[in-house]
Amino acid sequence: MRLTLSFYLLLISVSCNNNLKNSEAKPASDLTEIKKAEEEQKFVITYHLDTIRNDSALKVFKATYSENQQNIIAAVNRIDAWRIRVKKALVIPDTLLTDFFSYSPFPSKLTIADTVEKLILVSLRTQLISAYENGNLVRFGPTSTGKKSTPSPSGLFYTNFKSKLKTSTVDGQWRMPWYFNISNYGGIGLHQYALPGYPASHSCIRLYEKDARWIFDWAKQWVLNEDGTVIIERGTPVIVFGKYNPDEPAPWIQLSENPNALDITDGEWTEINSHISAIKK
Repeated sequence: MRLTLSFYLLLISVSCNNNLKNSEAKPASDLTEIKKAEEEQKFVITYHLDTIRNDSALKVFKATYSENQQNIIAAVNRIDAWRIRVKKALVIPDTLLTDFFSYSPFPSKLTIADTVEKLILVSLRTQLISAYENGNLVRFGPTSTGKKSTPSPSGLFYTNFKSKLKTSTVDGQWRMPWYFNISNYGGIGLHQYALPGYPASHSCIRLYEKDARWIFDWAKQWVLNEDGTVIIERGTPVIVFGKYNPDEPAPWIQLSENPNALDITDGEWTEINSHISAIKK
């Protein structure tokens, strides 16, 4: 009966994992070593699965959680808040903090990037985006990247040109607010669009309006020569890493059984480390 009762009670259970991670347990990249040293103590937030079974349960849900908490639950599930409705299955944090930023699996300090003025990381596996200034985490949010037939490519990109409202060249009905291109020839950009809870785009990286607008104002554009044929200065580096597996439950759904399901893997840290090294050359 726990799934039903969870809508009536807000369960709070934060446990503190005081075990130091042993960096000698297995080979790891330099970035992994830095990450492990910085996270000697890690607060682990637990999660549970629930389903809004009917209209009554939806009313209880709305009464139990504030609008801000509902927005956090939506972000945890990589969906727009209006998609929380009857028969919707959700993974819900047992500890609802004041800001989704608190649920970031990215380290608050990325020492290896402390000389990189601005940096964006996009995790395909966990459908999350983060932004750093000189190695300090300054932004974090959910995404919806490319679907299986048109996946978002991984690799190192840079923010190029931007538009407050861009019409897609693939489909003229697609209107993309707060658009920031990261692949001029690939037609890939960061922009506001619907988040349905899974990778659904035509290779672009979809964001909430607040995150898309923030990146639009924060990231740098490229600088071109007078006739626009030569890049004089690149924009903000964007590292797209990892891989989403559509044949397995989404990592955020797995949080109910494994609170560390979103942790960046050693292999992913190796990807990130390699690209940051290229940026700093």
